[in-house]
Amino acid sequence: MVAGKGVVVRKAGWIVLGATMAGLVTGCAGDPPAKQHPAGSSAPKASHPPKRELPEGMHKLGESVSTEAKTWTLAPSTLTEVTPTGSAKGVPHGWRAAKMTWKLTNNAGEIQPLLDLYPTVRYGSMGRPAVAFTDTGIEGLPDTTSDDPPRVKPGGTYTVTMGIAVPADAAGDPITITTRAKTLFGNTGDVAFFEGPFPGAPARKAVALRPSPAPETKKTLAFGEWNADQQLSVDNVHAEGTGDDGRPLYGGDLTLFNDATDASGPPYTPMKTSVRVSYGDQLKEADLVQALVPSAGETAFIAPQRAATHHFRFALPQGTKPGSVTVEVTDLGTALATFEGMITAQSS
Repeated sequence: MVAGKGVVVRKAGWIVLGATMAGLVTGCAGDPPAKQHPAGSSAPKASHPPKRELPEGMHKLGESVSTEAKTWTLAPSTLTEVTPTGSAKGVPHGWRAAKMTWKLTNNAGEIQPLLDLYPTVRYGSMGRPAVAFTDTGIEGLPDTTSDDPPRVKPGGTYTVTMGIAVPADAAGDPITITTRAKTLFGNTGDVAFFEGPFPGAPARKAVALRPSPAPETKKTLAFGEWNADQQLSVDNVHAEGTGDDGRPLYGGDLTLFNDATDASGPPYTPMKTSVRVSYGDQLKEADLVQALVPSAGETAFIAPQRAATHHFRFALPQGTKPGSVTVEVTDLGTALATFEGMITAQSS
């Protein structure tokens, strides 16, 4: 038997079976008769390794994972749909709600402050952000940054219930959860990826995006096109009404795709820090009302073969006619890609 390196999802594992000649040719005189299988039976089939449903390095909800040099074990449960009570906080109107438990086991030989998971939760193939909520019996993750954080004895397990809400049409969509624990040295803990379906509808598999990058010679891309080098796109730039100060508000989506085939190492494609929006012939800079993830680079890692989308908002001066705008995606002030297009009247 000759076996190649088994890498699933992005690199299909393969096995080549060396064919034996026994049973394929007639035995010589004096050879014992070939063994006959009973009627209706067949020779045992060669076993194949089960095909992974997730990219290498990701885990199903319900599986446990050792982390932080094996000093902790994380065991997130699958999601169970719930009906929010009148005490619920954080569930947008019309959204579906579900709960899950996290069991954190201290594998060290000493008492440890509870591990700070700092999870990022996304839903669907575009990786849009889900919302965490609390309710009666759904206390959410505790504050581990206080002067008196929860502590766990050696071999002990701390269990906490977390609430997650998504839009009504996201039932059955995959929920992707990223954790990166905070440590004494900051956000330098291990990154772990979990995924499972949101209840309320038949589970839908995560459909990995297959972006078709624009030519590298094209320096300014249209909304909806993909930058070949950074694997990112800006789209759905539309009007969103009027702000409290009377200025017109607009929004857009930045989507990044992690084309890595596993989670074996960096960079994990963290969400970029900001955008710059310009308008008019003189490319005057618009005011950002809602920038991108404030903690980008800390918690916004993207699972392999998955996407992440974040919404941004900007305001234009009163009297400005909506037209063409330019959006630069930046990382610490350095432009990574530039997109241009027309503002539409409503979200697509």
